[in-house]
Amino acid sequence: MEPETIEIKNAREHNLKEVSLSLPRNALICFTGVSGSGKSSLAFDTLYAEGQRRYIESLSSYARQFMGQMQKPDCDLITGLSPSIAIQQKTTGWNPRSTVGTVTAVHDFLRVLYARIGIQHCTGCGRPITAQSVEQIIGSILGNYAGELSRADNAFAGDSSRRDAERAGDQKGADHSKTGAESQRLPLPNGRGSVDSPRAIARGSVKVLILAPVARGQKGEFRDLFDDLIRAGFVRARVDGEVVALTENLSLQKNQRHDIEVVIDRLAIGDAVRARLSEAVQTALRVGKGSLVVAPMEEGESAKRRSQNEEVPRAEQRRMESKDRVAKSAERVYSSKYACTHCGISFEPPSPQMFSFNAPAGMCLTCDGLGELYDFDVNLLVPDESLHFLSSCIAPLKGPPGKWRRHIYEGVAKAIGIDLKTPWKEVPKKARDALLYGTGDRHVTYAWRWSGGVWKHGGTFAGVIAELREKYRKAKAGFVRAYYEKYMRRGPCPDCAGAKLNAQARAVRLPMGAADSGAASNEKIKSSRRSPGPFGTGLNGPNIVELCNMSVAEAHETLNRLELSPVQKIIAEEVLKEVRARLEFLLNVGLHYLALDRGAPTLSGGELQRIRLAGQIGSGLVGVLYVLDEPSIGLHPRDNRKLLESLQKLRDMGNTVIVVEHDEETMRAADHIVDFGPGPGVRGGEVVAAGDYEEIVANPRSLTGQYLSGAREIEVPKARRPVVKRRNAPGVPGAKRRNNGIERAD
Repeated sequence: MEPETIEIKNAREHNLKEVSLSLPRNALICFTGVSGSGKSSLAFDTLYAEGQRRYIESLSSYARQFMGQMQKPDCDLITGLSPSIAIQQKTTGWNPRSTVGTVTAVHDFLRVLYARIGIQHCTGCGRPITAQSVEQIIGSILGNYAGELSRADNAFAGDSSRRDAERAGDQKGADHSKTGAESQRLPLPNGRGSVDSPRAIARGSVKVLILAPVARGQKGEFRDLFDDLIRAGFVRARVDGEVVALTENLSLQKNQRHDIEVVIDRLAIGDAVRARLSEAVQTALRVGKGSLVVAPMEEGESAKRRSQNEEVPRAEQRRMESKDRVAKSAERVYSSKYACTHCGISFEPPSPQMFSFNAPAGMCLTCDGLGELYDFDVNLLVPDESLHFLSSCIAPLKGPPGKWRRHIYEGVAKAIGIDLKTPWKEVPKKARDALLYGTGDRHVTYAWRWSGGVWKHGGTFAGVIAELREKYRKAKAGFVRAYYEKYMRRGPCPDCAGAKLNAQARAVRLPMGAADSGAASNEKIKSSRRSPGPFGTGLNGPNIVELCNMSVAEAHETLNRLELSPVQKIIAEEVLKEVRARLEFLLNVGLHYLALDRGAPTLSGGELQRIRLAGQIGSGLVGVLYVLDEPSIGLHPRDNRKLLESLQKLRDMGNTVIVVEHDEETMRAADHIVDFGPGPGVRGGEVVAAGDYEEIVANPRSLTGQYLSGAREIEVPKARRPVVKRRNAPGVPGAKRRNNGIERAD
């Protein structure tokens, strides 16, 4: 049978004087008394230490050899003790990579959430990209295009089918047998499949082209490509937006960039053509190497004349059809791979590791996931801007450059159009950046003058700062490194701007619905990210960096406004439940103002303690002894009630909670109070009173009880000392840091 109390016999740790005590289990217990009276000695150095020691002794001998041996507290007997967890006010021992999100495990669940339902955007153009199966592509095409026209166009369907049948005989390698049920199906124009009977085409369907992109923005005449397409049995292609016949004499300008897409099929979208559409999509994905384009067709001149029952000669009909244009604005691009079809950039499928700044798959490789770099500062490099470049205005260069370096700098100056003898303050900013950070991929021509003439050579220029970085990296002597460190300063990473993650992870966003209540969060998102451009889908959700930049309250509100599809709701249900629960725990302990990316080393002891408390509540452990050290310190009185509700919830889960506290509201909420005293140090170490709140108040020996009952009180002074502001008093003008909101402190 499980014991109902924790029995302590003759505890003598530190200044405790043979303390014997009986504490109820599964209760909220408050240890109080004057400072130094022995509260922490019994709570942490006796109960917690013994609980930890017994738990470690229960492990195997192999595991214990890695954990060391813990000393037994100075006590005769402790019974009814559970495994213990101490939540103390410690501000040291945290990894510099630890944040509020990682300590509370919120960031771990967010990584899973973004990997499973996040929408990947291109890092170059901002367009949303997804990897789709063939069935998903077919369903999307049918859903986007079927039934968009309000009038029937059976004439187009009949004429299109007849043209397909007439041209089928000209295709190379086409071998279709139509028997039985297949007698109502006609061959495709490229000799690969068949089309349903025109009578089966739905009224009001949209006429589209199924295209396979084979060249995007490439220069050349593409004669070999056109010959290969003809040999493969294809008839038409769209070149620079115009549909042409491959048998025509196509002469392209080889010095201009061209877009070429093969016409796989022309059909009227409807449920009746699903089989034909499926075959066309598979062929387009194969030819287009994982990408296809669906382009609605504009009604050309030939179609208009047919709709008026006007006879059109075949030659003229082909000429007019070849000039039919498609509506570019209504085109849709589909990809079976995770790639941007516009920029041609391929991406890895998102995974939880991609959103971790502690993993190589997700961290910014420039700063190794730290978000900041210890690098050369321009303001320190150029102390005197009145000097010019050749007179060594850049201090670490130590004097004018040598002959070889000088001809390099002169080549760069000639390329960017400046004079190296111009004072630094008069050099344009772009020219300064070119000298300091390099010219990128731009080719620079250098001229080396010698007795035999001029030798010209070319290459790229990495910049003066890159040279200094290399010298600092190769320096082995301490005084040399110290010299360069005088011109270095810690600052945000230039690649990730402090976000810690790589570009692909930052381009994944959550689907967000618009709501008036979320206007503040939307403004925060807009102000902290680059707009995806005009190609966005209206999904203004944050990426994981922007979400972690928000406070706990703003992040909780944002996650409540997600706009998910039925499938996404099933996928994200459990993850969202865990994230929202942990955010609610942080709200309940009064930490609504903290940002999820706030570094753990920058938190106060009280904030860290309440964060660990929220984490323990979220862990759901049962039958544990929790020991807390004054959790209400630094907490606003309005949030004290929330903290007590969290402690009571921890108790109601089946745990014993011991709190070392001086707060009156905590004592009133406690199930059991132990008052230590009567004084501090050697005059303390005794249990003066123990029981519920009424028993402590009624005990005349309890100093705490006397103040609680009002028998004793701290009087307010009748006259207070005047506050006189001294001259030259120390201050911090314009101080503003993290969540304090201080505009000026002096």
